[in-house]
Amino acid sequence: MQSKRERTRARILQAAWNLFQESGYQPTSTRQIARAAEVADGTVFSHFSTKLEILKAGVQTQIKQVIEQADASLKGCTPEDRLLHYARHLYPFYAEQAEFSRELFKEILWHQDELRPQIEAFMFKLFDAPVCEREQVYGQVLMDCYFMTLLDGLGAEEVSASLMQERLTQKLACFTSK
Repeated sequence: MQSKRERTRARILQAAWNLFQESGYQPTSTRQIARAAEVADGTVFSHFSTKLEILKAGVQTQIKQVIEQADASLKGCTPEDRLLHYARHLYPFYAEQAEFSRELFKEILWHQDELRPQIEAFMFKLFDAPVCEREQVYGQVLMDCYFMTLLDGLGAEEVSASLMQERLTQKLACFTSK
């Protein structure tokens, strides 16, 4: 059972996510979020230090759900197959939420330490067994391919999940065609 604090945080996140989708991230104020969540302005800041923190938490919650759905149907054997499987689930999410994704990556690009635990956990999903040093480096290369493809796709005027998936497939083919 959730505590009152957890329920309030969840209400704030849901209200913010709804407003971000209706009005966009930039135009939405924390005051509007507080009104929609039916909490005082200060309550928002007792849970999140900035509007960007709300966006990060919202996107992380959504991504966690997408990854859980992807986990349920994971069939790939190789790290490359698994990465493509996750990309088939995650790239459409990022493409559908292009404004939020761009805003988030714009802000976190220079603060990658915050995401390191999530990236490492994602990387370990690509391998069957405990990862040796060589596989860690290879996993980092795969993550580089994944994220550079994502950033390139989000930078396009017309964001296309299928085009991102196609480009990632082409990049990963370089590793397996030797």
